[in-house]
Formats: sequence, structure tokens, C-alpha cells
Amino acid sequence: MITVGASENDRQGNYQCDTGLTYTSRDTTYQLNQTCNSMGGQNLLGTPRQRWGFTANPIADDPTAGNAQQMAAFSSRGPTDDGRIKPDVVAPGTWILSTYSSQFQEGYGTTTNPRTNAFQSDGWGMPVSSGYKYFGGTSMANPIVAGGAAVVRDFYQEAFIPGVNASAALVKATIINSAVDLLDENNDGLNDNDFPIPNVHEGWGRVNIANATDGSALFVDNTTGLSTGGSSSLNYLATGGQPFKISLVWSDFPSTTTATVNLVNNLNLTVTGPGGEIYRGNVFSGGWSALGGTADAINNVENVYVQSAAVGTWTVTISGANIPQGPQPFALVVDGASAAAAPTPTPTPIATPTPTPAPVAPAAPTNLTGSAPTNTSALLNWVDNSNNETGFAIERCTGNNCTNFVQIATVGTNITTYTDTGRTRGTRYRYRVRAFNANGNSAYSNIVNVRP
Repeated sequence: MITVGASENDRQGNYQCDTGLTYTSRDTTYQLNQTCNSMGGQNLLGTPRQRWGFTANPIADDPTAGNAQQMAAFSSRGPTDDGRIKPDVVAPGTWILSTYSSQFQEGYGTTTNPRTNAFQSDGWGMPVSSGYKYFGGTSMANPIVAGGAAVVRDFYQEAFIPGVNASAALVKATIINSAVDLLDENNDGLNDNDFPIPNVHEGWGRVNIANATDGSALFVDNTTGLSTGGSSSLNYLATGGQPFKISLVWSDFPSTTTATVNLVNNLNLTVTGPGGEIYRGNVFSGGWSALGGTADAINNVENVYVQSAAVGTWTVTISGANIPQGPQPFALVVDGASAAAAPTPTPTPIATPTPTPAPVAPAAPTNLTGSAPTNTSALLNWVDNSNNETGFAIERCTGNNCTNFVQIATVGTNITTYTDTGRTRGTRYRYRVRAFNANGNSAYSNIVNVRP
């Protein structure tokens, strides 16, 4: 489950209505006695004070759309009664174009609904056409995230060799890890980020499916799970000076209606830097992880976001603090680093099933070189830095500065050369390589240019 709030939509001034409609708007609280033509062909947006009776600023008199950095007034704020961070993420939920049923449309026909003797609702304001009208609410934001989740799951199935049957926890971790912090979450008109993530307005930020599916993150989708006292550690290499983001998510065992704290199985996330510095899940200050703090015992989402990671090996540890209904599977998404080594399991100290270490994607190949042994071929060679790859995927694009790489071939384990034949003489090609296994892809190698 992922909990979704609604942010404002910014259509960059495009709130058109159909100027062929001559009747006055049925939204009389903010478009009283207005036709589409009298509004200049653009819907008046109204304010939360006009539309829903809000009385306190800055929310009450803020336009209902036009600033993608702001929250929708009606979106529920967190936290939950037991203190969990909610919502998980937000998505646009105001003035969303929605399909318009062809039945009982005012202005496009004369037939009303025989059960109500009325036309169907125009949605928000006046329709843009007979095919689309505007709507809003978390009932608009939720379908956006649901569609995004389907895209993320399809990405795991289609972008990796072999395809990854992503769990719900992995899809959720990916969406949260790639979300973007809103800059005006309190709607005061200033992009000053008064309440950095995580906060009660937006949770972990606004979804960004382009970020989620750009292939930059590493992931683990652990199905074996951990028991109380068990742990699994994974090492990652940070190049330094860049954000390093780790998201841990698990689908918890169902709670009860009488529980005061609803988390049943408690996993903890700990990230240790090259210098021994320790970051714990959900200990944040100013939108980034802070040193110290205590382990989170109420959320089934834990994040560590290091703003500028030091160069070197970082150890990510997932531990079973209390797993009464186990073992507990989990998903991990890591952005801003490459895999360094296979995970190291810690034995469980009690008579519970021994935890199986979470699998890891292979390390990236390096030192890719290319040459043209003939007028119609390119010879590639690289260094294999992993000991757990299933093989290597070779990608190519055409042109001096091309970026639209497509996969052209794969080779097996420990093979570090490939010849691309049938090329056009005098044409420049660009190549890159990455390793893969059942747990995901490595980062890409360097890019080389070859002109037969």
C-alpha cells in the first residue's frame, strides 16, 4: 500500500474551456454568471476560500492551481495517530484533465439523464471539449501514482535481463526514492522549503516517474526475509560529492484495529560511511539524513539520504529488530553509488530461520575500449569487475554525440570482448556495456567511440 496526497497542478496557464458553450458555468461559487467566453476562453480557478470554505491563509486565498511546488488545500495532512509519516508521496490533484462521457452532456446535446432529469457534471469549471473536462481531488492524484506504479513495475520487467518480477515493496521503494521535495509545501508563496522532507504535507515528496525509471538506481528485492536478530549487509561505492539515497520498504504483516502502534514486523536501516559515521533510517534534518538519533520503530518505510557522500565504501545494513510474524521480506533501492561486494549475512542469535543475505547486482565493467579491425566492424574490450554476473549487455547508438542507446547483444559470464559486425564505413558509433544478473543491472561502463 502507498498513501498518496494531492499537490497543485501547473498547466502553465492552459485551463482552456470550450468557447462554443454558451450557458453559464455551474460552478457558481467562483465562476458566478460566467460563460467560457466571458472568462476569455480560460477557466477561472477560484481559491480554497471560495470553493471549500477555508478561512485561514496562506491556504484560503491561494489559487487552486498554477504552482507545482505547492500542496492542494484539501489534501489530508499527516501524521497518523501512531506517528507514522503520511502521506508517503504526493501527485498533482487539481485541474486534471479527465475523460468526459458522451452521455447527457450539457451544450453538446439536449438529452438529460432520465433518472435525474439533469445533465452530467461538468467537473471543475467548464469542459475543454466534448471529450475532456477538469476534475480534482486525491481521487485524481491516486490514479496518477497508480499509473506510475504500473510503469515502474513494467520497467523492471522490460529493462532488465532477465525481467524482474518486482514486489509491491520494490515498486513503492522506487517511487519514494525518486520523489522530489516540494519547495512551497506550506503554500506561503515562497519557494523556501520551510518544511523539508519528510513532512506532514508531502511525506517524501512529489512522484517523478522519469527519475524512477532512468536506470540509475540499484535494487534488492529480498524474498527470503529476516527474522528477529538477523541482518544483511551490502557494500556500495560512492564516488564522492553526490547525494547517496537508500530506501528500505517492506510489506508489513497486518495489524489490528486495537493496536496503538500498527507496525508489526520492525526492520531497521543503518548506513555506515567510510569513516565510520552512522546514519539511521528516518533521522532527518533539513531534508537530509543526520548523524545520531534512534532507530525508527513505527514506519515500514525507512530512508537514509546523505546529501554529499564521502568517497569510498558505504555499508548498508538491514536488521530484524523485532519480527513476531516472520521471516520478513524487504526491498532496497540505492541511488548515487555502485555495488561494491556481495552482502554479508549476520547469523540470527535465536532459534529462528537463518537469514539469507539479500542478493546484489554485479559491479560495473570498466576500461571499455573500442577499435575497428575492418571497415565494417567494431571490436570492444572491457574489464570484468564482478564475480556474480550472468553476462554483459552491449548497447550502441549512432552519431558523434548520440545518447539514444539501444541494446544490440549480450554475452555470457566472464566474457570481456565483443565484435559488432555489419557497420557502415565512415560512420561513428558509440558503445557502452553493463553487467547483469537476476538481481539487476550494474552501472554502465565508460562510453567509447568507434568509426570503422
